[in-house]
Amino acid sequence: MERRAFVKGAFGFVALATLGVAGAVVGTNVQSANFVTASVPNAESALGPVMVAGIELVPAGNVVHGMYGNTHLFKVDATGAELVRLADGSRTIDELASANGQLKPADVASFFVELGQAGYLANTVLVNLTETQA
Repeated sequence: MERRAFVKGAFGFVALATLGVAGAVVGTNVQSANFVTASVPNAESALGPVMVAGIELVPAGNVVHGMYGNTHLFKVDATGAELVRLADGSRTIDELASANGQLKPADVASFFVELGQAGYLANTVLVNLTETQA
């Protein structure tokens, strides 16, 4: 993926992270180590969302910055960072929501829809929001 494609969608993702999923853990100090998303072979046949390889999550106080090389892509809180870490294609949207315990599947779906629109997913995940309202 071209670097320009990453930068293009960054602002939309920051807005979602600030208003949506990231709001679930406001005030939590993020102390986890840096994490880099891995390449997933056959991402298009994965069960759930797969992050583009090479996005580094860098904790800084109460937020986690998503970086691609020297380019700042987005910032999320601990909840958003955990969803990004778990997005390796082995879990469905419902399983990702269950892993967190505080989020509704619709919130997780919206989070990954925004990631996909910004160009940060390696696959296409079809989501029916009416089925994830539980």
